[in-house]
Amino acid sequence: MSSAYSSATAAPRPVPDLRAALAAGPVVGTFQVLASPAVTEVLVLAGAQVIVLDAEHAALDVTALEHHVRAARSVGGCAVVRVPEIGAYLSRSLDLGAVGVVVPRIETAAQARQVVEAVRFPPLGARGFGAGRASGFGLQMAGYRQTADAETAVVVMVETRRGLENVQEIAAVEGVDVVMVGPADLASSLGTEVGSAQHAAAVEAVFDAALAAGRHVGMHCADAAEAAAYAGRGARLLLVATDSLFLTDSAARTFDDAGASLAQQLTASAGKEQLQGRRFLS
Repeated sequence: MSSAYSSATAAPRPVPDLRAALAAGPVVGTFQVLASPAVTEVLVLAGAQVIVLDAEHAALDVTALEHHVRAARSVGGCAVVRVPEIGAYLSRSLDLGAVGVVVPRIETAAQARQVVEAVRFPPLGARGFGAGRASGFGLQMAGYRQTADAETAVVVMVETRRGLENVQEIAAVEGVDVVMVGPADLASSLGTEVGSAQHAAAVEAVFDAALAAGRHVGMHCADAAEAAAYAGRGARLLLVATDSLFLTDSAARTFDDAGASLAQQLTASAGKEQLQGRRFLS
């Protein structure tokens, strides 16, 4: 008797403190663009150590983000928000319970300092108090104020020509935890293809600058093999594909396999019918 359910098994690998996990070794997760919190739960249960909710490219407003963060926490996972830009989303994402922020298209040290200022409490930054989920809706404010800076991950993305030119200064900004490569946008900005010699040199320059400054390196990876390769080069935050790509790739393979199997079956059945017809005529 067959089952329609997956035979795959996985165990959640919770990361309650993302900054500490990054200090200990590579952390593997993915970007989420699908709007259902159920997807967040599935990804954590499948083994993703961190979910990056993509408010830059996906239809995720602050209300939706809160539901996703809650969903991740409900199954022992953690969520980070990729904000659309430097602005109100930074503090609001943290107030609703995200364990960090990913900030796209950082091009100067001044922009990196703006991020740190918005995310860290004084004296490291200028973040204001908010009675959101992260502080127990105000009931745990004092404790949250003491631990938030130590537990909040700040990830800045270098994904433009100008960012690449200033990557050493960006990586040197105190309060930045991870310098992350946006490989597709970086290639586009440089006018080249992902994987070209020029692109590979640019990625290497980001790695070198981040590691020299004592920062972790983050990388958006196409697949598990690429993630393993970049981990071997020193990357710690490894975000593999996206939730929608997992769905489309798996669905396409399944339907292709089903179509091929059905075609083989029909061909075999037609062959049997022809053979039986010849036997009847003889």
